[in-house]
Amino acid sequence: MPNPPITRDAITAALKECGPMTVPELVEYLGWSRNRVNTAMTTARNNHPGKFFRIVRYQTRHGSKGRETPVYVAGPGPDAPRPEFGAQHKRDRDRSYYQSNRALWAARRKARTGQTTASPWAGLVPMQRRQTTP
Repeated sequence: MPNPPITRDAITAALKECGPMTVPELVEYLGWSRNRVNTAMTTARNNHPGKFFRIVRYQTRHGSKGRETPVYVAGPGPDAPRPEFGAQHKRDRDRSYYQSNRALWAARRKARTGQTTASPWAGLVPMQRRQTTP
C-alpha cells in the first residue's frame, strides 16, 4: 500500500493559499529543506506531468548566476515556454554590463594615462552624475 503524498499535498495547499511561488519561496513559507521541496516537486512532475504543478512564468535571477527561476502554481495544465537566450538577450546583457562598469573603466584609464589624479572613489559614481573638470 503506497504512502499518502503528505509533502506534495502540503506544497499544493501552500500554492493554492499563497498563489504562484518559486521553490525558494516555498522553502521559506513551509520551513522545510530545499531538497525536500525539490524532490517532491520533481517526482510529482516526472510521474504525473501537468497534473499537480505547472510553471506559469520564469523570473530572472538577481545577484546570482544561473538560468531564470520557474514560478509554480498548483493545478493541471501545460508549462509556460522557457525563454531563450538569443542574440537580443546577449545585446541587452552586454549593454547593461557596459553601462554599469564604464565609470570604473574611465577612472582606471585616467589614472593609468595620467590625465588627472583619479580618486579611488571616482569609479563608484556613475558617469552621468559626475561633473567633468576641464
